Amino acid sequence: MNYILSRMFTGLTLVVLMASVVVSFFVSASGQAVSEDKEELPFGEYLAGRHALSNNQYDVAAENYLKALEYDPDNVSLNQFTLAILVTDGRFEDAIKIARKLDELDQKSDLSELILFFNDVKQKSYSKALDDVDTISNSGILNLIKPIFKAWIYAGQKDRQSLDGIVATFDEASSFNFFNFFQAGLMYEYLGDLEQAKQYYSKSLNEVGSPSLRAIEAYGKILARIGDKNQAIDVLQGYLDEAPTNVQINAALDEIEKGSKIVPFINDVNDGYAELFYSVATILMQDNVRRVATNYLQYALYFKPDFPLANFLQAQIFEDDKFFEGAEKQLNRISSDSPLYFQTNLQKAWLYNEMELSDKALEAFKALEKQYPDNREVLNALAEFYRTHEQYKEAIGVYDKVVATIDKETERDWILYYTRGIVLDQLKRWDEAERDFKKALEIRPEQPMVMNYLAYSWVDRGKNYVEAKAMLERAVELRPNDGYIVDSLGWALFKMGDVEEAVPVLERAAQLQTQDWAINDHLGDIYWVIGRKNEARFQWRHALSLKPDEDKVDGIKDKIKNGYQ
Repeated sequence: MNYILSRMFTGLTLVVLMASVVVSFFVSASGQAVSEDKEELPFGEYLAGRHALSNNQYDVAAENYLKALEYDPDNVSLNQFTLAILVTDGRFEDAIKIARKLDELDQKSDLSELILFFNDVKQKSYSKALDDVDTISNSGILNLIKPIFKAWIYAGQKDRQSLDGIVATFDEASSFNFFNFFQAGLMYEYLGDLEQAKQYYSKSLNEVGSPSLRAIEAYGKILARIGDKNQAIDVLQGYLDEAPTNVQINAALDEIEKGSKIVPFINDVNDGYAELFYSVATILMQDNVRRVATNYLQYALYFKPDFPLANFLQAQIFEDDKFFEGAEKQLNRISSDSPLYFQTNLQKAWLYNEMELSDKALEAFKALEKQYPDNREVLNALAEFYRTHEQYKEAIGVYDKVVATIDKETERDWILYYTRGIVLDQLKRWDEAERDFKKALEIRPEQPMVMNYLAYSWVDRGKNYVEAKAMLERAVELRPNDGYIVDSLGWALFKMGDVEEAVPVLERAAQLQTQDWAINDHLGDIYWVIGRKNEARFQWRHALSLKPDEDKVDGIKDKIKNGYQ
């Protein structure tokens, strides 16, 4: 559609309610108030922590809850709550202190036991860790990975017999075996049994499901380490044929082709635990379980502070949660010698843009363009920045550079012509825009978004009605629950005079996409035409409340007053 860009209690009561919550929270287990002097109650710190947490500002929340604990260090609930926030913020020194405090109070929680277990492992107190591992909660994914906890401890103790016993249980059919086999490969590589490691990496990749990128990288590297350089290159290149931009696999392939010394994937048990938790986090992110994935990434970084993959994924999660300062901190921890460094700088530029630091974002994009003048990913990003900031003339110049970098068109190039077409349309260069939309459909036939934009534009210009209708009907077949595409079809029917047929289509569009001003505006227009004038004015008022484009406001107001002309 031509309007795609527009889509692309009182305070006092809340304070009173929150104060009552704080008073009830800061009461000891015996039922006595924390302090006789109400001024010593940490209302300010607690409320500031709550406010920060509601905005996903985990660092600020952690600071305030720690200050609140200074007033009441034996408050079990507050200790447990603070512990969870500290873990999310990656503050493990403070988290370990609180876990020990809960142990002293004989009020251990599942999380506090887990943190103390981690500390034992990191301090190489393996015997104690083995004693404690069975007391760890069996809830959720922990039940599946506790055998790996033990196996890594046995690896640290060089107890091959006990390790083999656990790995032997992995051969039973399990939907989790792609994960178990990868972990087994890591353990055997750590112990120096490269052939056994190779076997389990291979088994992991042959399991049903999406292959782990780390398992692919590990398998390629282990092949190179045992002297099978050609097979290593074939394995990694085979993956890159499907995903040519993966920086980790590209870096591994480059190392092997150059004959560089391949560093072992795992150097110590801490690395093993870090890989374990990073793998869990990536699995959780497949189901978008961000909060739990955050904790597992923090576990990984506790065991391996220099872990760019974990930093990068954590930054993405924090950015999604609008915890921009946390995201920036994670990205800043990725050093220039990491294969992810280029992606990190690109992500930072987008992060500044999302933080509404447009000048800083543009500066970052321009710096990348200067450093990588022919890099398509950089040029695409800069063009998108200009487009989303409605700097269309600047955007066209960069989109043209991107097109110039194409040696051989691939199916994914449809989106380049589609977005350039949108910008050309905004610049009133319709003939060129139409050519780009047709080019996009030539590369990717029946792409619903392209069909929608092109067909709607034709209808809006009063041309190609029959072709536009057929195109929109097909787009609706492909995406029946897309309110924007359904609206386009309804509007085309209305423009073609098929009013009775258009009404239910436009009503369905408004049901599918309730918060779009243009869809509600269209529905108001057709209601007026068929005589449902009160409903028409209701839809127009609703459209007005949804903040339409500035150049449309007066027209909608006029229709509310005088009706559809």
